[in-house]
Amino acid sequence: MKKLCFIFVFTCIALITGCNGSSGENTTVDGDKAVVAYLQLSILNANNQVQNSFDQQSTITLQAKVLDDKNLPISNRRVNFSADLGLLSTSSALTNSEGIAAITITNPESILSAGTASASIEALNDTIDYEFIDNNPTAGTPNLSIKMTVDGSANNQFNTDNTATISVTLTDNNNQPIAGELVTFTADIGQLEATSALTNDNGLASVSLLSDGIIGAGVVIAALQENSDVSARMNYAIIAADTTTEGNIRIGYLDDNGDFTEGEVATSIANNTISAGGTLGVHVDLVDSNNQRINSPTPVTFTSNCVSNSNATIDETVITIRGKASATFEDINCAGVSGTDDVIVASINNNTNIASQVISIQGEQLGSIEFVSSSPNTIVLKGSGGQETSTLTFLVKSEIGNVIPQQNVKFSLDTSVGGISLSRTEGLTNSQGLITTQVVAGTTPTVVRVTATATMTNSNTTIQTQSSELSINTGLPEQSSFTIAASILNPEASTIGEKSVITAWLADSFNNPVADGTDINFTTEGGSIEATCQTLGGSCSVEWTSTGALFDDHRSTILATASGHETFFDTNGNNTFDENDGAAITNDAVSSGFGRQSPLASGFVDMSEAWRDDNENQIKDANEVIFIDDNGDGSFNAPDGKFNGPQCSGSLCNASAKKSTLRKALVLIMSSAHNPSYILSSADEATTYQSSAGVNSNLPQVADGTTLTLKFRFADSALQTLPLGTTISVSLEGGTLKGTTSYTVGNTNASGYQAMLFAIENEAGNAPQTGQLLISIETPNTAANIVVNKAVPLP
Repeated sequence: MKKLCFIFVFTCIALITGCNGSSGENTTVDGDKAVVAYLQLSILNANNQVQNSFDQQSTITLQAKVLDDKNLPISNRRVNFSADLGLLSTSSALTNSEGIAAITITNPESILSAGTASASIEALNDTIDYEFIDNNPTAGTPNLSIKMTVDGSANNQFNTDNTATISVTLTDNNNQPIAGELVTFTADIGQLEATSALTNDNGLASVSLLSDGIIGAGVVIAALQENSDVSARMNYAIIAADTTTEGNIRIGYLDDNGDFTEGEVATSIANNTISAGGTLGVHVDLVDSNNQRINSPTPVTFTSNCVSNSNATIDETVITIRGKASATFEDINCAGVSGTDDVIVASINNNTNIASQVISIQGEQLGSIEFVSSSPNTIVLKGSGGQETSTLTFLVKSEIGNVIPQQNVKFSLDTSVGGISLSRTEGLTNSQGLITTQVVAGTTPTVVRVTATATMTNSNTTIQTQSSELSINTGLPEQSSFTIAASILNPEASTIGEKSVITAWLADSFNNPVADGTDINFTTEGGSIEATCQTLGGSCSVEWTSTGALFDDHRSTILATASGHETFFDTNGNNTFDENDGAAITNDAVSSGFGRQSPLASGFVDMSEAWRDDNENQIKDANEVIFIDDNGDGSFNAPDGKFNGPQCSGSLCNASAKKSTLRKALVLIMSSAHNPSYILSSADEATTYQSSAGVNSNLPQVADGTTLTLKFRFADSALQTLPLGTTISVSLEGGTLKGTTSYTVGNTNASGYQAMLFAIENEAGNAPQTGQLLISIETPNTAANIVVNKAVPLP
């Protein structure tokens, strides 16, 4: 029995095999065997939805679908892609099991324009247009729409024994409802149950309108309470209770012979054609079944496709006078460049008893091309670091002020000095009429303008404009254009919290200010200092603060550093250091930050790594541990014989050092108000009469009719200048003083004594006496201290 079962099963399998197995059908054809018959290119947004207009920051997906002659997808076949706007993620891709090959397009330069993408495989090619637009419009004015309903149906008339509902909808410029806003209502005839209402979550506010027994036509107006400029209105009519409504009314027009044409709107121009931005008069007549005019006032609504899209205007609701309703149509921007047809529709109650008319609107002509912006309006020299490109935006408008999309625009520069170039010289405007190009900096500082030109081929009209000046003048900072200064060079540092503002200036090789936001770093030997600042207009400042502790010499080195390039003297004027510009120049004063190189005919100033030269000897000493380790080797490095900077070609370039640490130093006197040093001596300093070192001898007699000239020298306790604003005062009780009797210390970091000369005169014939000489020192933060109090014999 088992054997029979086995034979039966084997026979079934054989039969199935002979019938080619399963009846399933292949749904994908391998690329090597397939014949390509169909190619379709689509463009998708981030949600895989078909779209053609994209925000300038969006990523676009290009998707090509490949099928064979049996409409089956082909896998593993290469599809080539290209696009004239944006950056492709790759130029080709293989189809997947669904026959789809996909890549992306980005817009890293935020170009506003229209472009064309294409896909090709073998002999097949497909293209698709797309555009990048600015999706950040300014906030618009809210929109208020109004309608009347009677018994739930839209209408603009109601009987005296009925009630109408007036409804408004409030939306923002994105057509989203606005809730919680107060809307006021007024009506010419009838009685409003309420004169105001709040919009609900759907932006809807409604009130009821009663006839109040009055027959006639009027206007109902709704307006925002907080902004009456946002309003809507409609015409309406209140008719007698026994009056029939529009069902028996015919709409069309009566000609001069009294013949009625039903279903058509009459126009004021024979060929129904107007120019772009033009106006057109239209009218309809209302008659009964006997072609007799309907004399009762009846609202007629006018509209069109262009009006519905806000590209044209028309008197939307008109009350008939003796059966006739007239309106004016005006084109705003419906025609575009190529022109268009529009259908004007007149109706009673919006959707019944309709008449229409086709009109033609001629295309718009080029009117203007406007320069919109440059971002930024200053760029740096090529190869010097920083922003080297600027995006310029232009706007193309028609003669009537509408934007023109898909308009070809060409760009040109007014100078190409130094290799200035454009990212593109031609392109198409996007749907907003905008187009951009980029200016790429050269190697020479200059100002440049871009000319944009648009030509309309069908009328041979050409317009053009120029951008504002774009400055190409700021490169990396360089050593010889680095300056540092202190607001107070000799603060009274013995008082904690005294301030001095340290300001640094940076400029490039042409002494143009560096780009805003360039970092400058600071370190100080004594006191404390803010670590860094960012330039604005080429300079920035930090605060130095005294902390009480003073060095023996009261001299504090402050070092400012920034990233830039070494100074070179451009012999051939190509703004690049090369073999023709000479060899290395060593200047220890420059390397220390205290000196500056005088201009030379050629060469470059080769600097060591920057260090804080605390003892001011222009040598990096072992105990001077503050240095900037540019190459990160943990050691201080002397000049390397190579030019350190990005603008370099030739054997003297340091390929691993495209920048150098610039440095500038100054000495701040941390002046003390305590224990000042002083010497009172003869004018020739040969004899000392009193000093802070302990010398004290009598002053000589000043004979009758003679003069004694004295010199008073003064400094702080470390023989540095006294604090800024310190006053030295000389007075004499008896006799007469001449010369300098008061001295105020200025803003200086000079070391050693300052001095003042004065004279004691014993006028002839005066009675003998003994005068008293007083000399005091008063700092801004301390009281006057009498340091000299000596008798002066006046016989």
